[in-house]
Amino acid sequence: MSKSSTSDAMFRAPTLEAILWQLSQVFWVGGLWVFHVGLIPALKVSGLAPLLIDDVATQIDRWLIGVAAVGMLVQLTLLARVAGVSAWWRVFSGRVLLVGLAACFGYYTLRYGVSVDQRWQMYCFVVLGISGIVLVAQSVPVRVRRPHR
Repeated sequence: MSKSSTSDAMFRAPTLEAILWQLSQVFWVGGLWVFHVGLIPALKVSGLAPLLIDDVATQIDRWLIGVAAVGMLVQLTLLARVAGVSAWWRVFSGRVLLVGLAACFGYYTLRYGVSVDQRWQMYCFVVLGISGIVLVAQSVPVRVRRPHR
């Protein structure tokens, strides 16, 4: 242990990668869950027409999926910068990000490419939400720094 408490690992400032990782998580995971757990139930309780609520949910869902895809691409880029591109399938966080990104592409494919029932789109949305929660529970990937002597 050094003489200065500010040089301890516990008191070091987070890296730019760690800050961007958490910020992108806040936007895409927080946006998904706040919208479906907070806003939609509040709209249902407020007494608006059910068709209007469904239309609002449908219109905002595609934007939320887009924000989630951009956030996951940012996180994949940060993971590649910190641990290399091979970390996408080596590290658990990378695999979860790839599953979430596949859910985003699946959602858009089912919505615009193949016209199927909305339940499959909702399945992709649920997979994306669960992968977001699992990703939040993981530690932030950081570059390993060598101690100065």
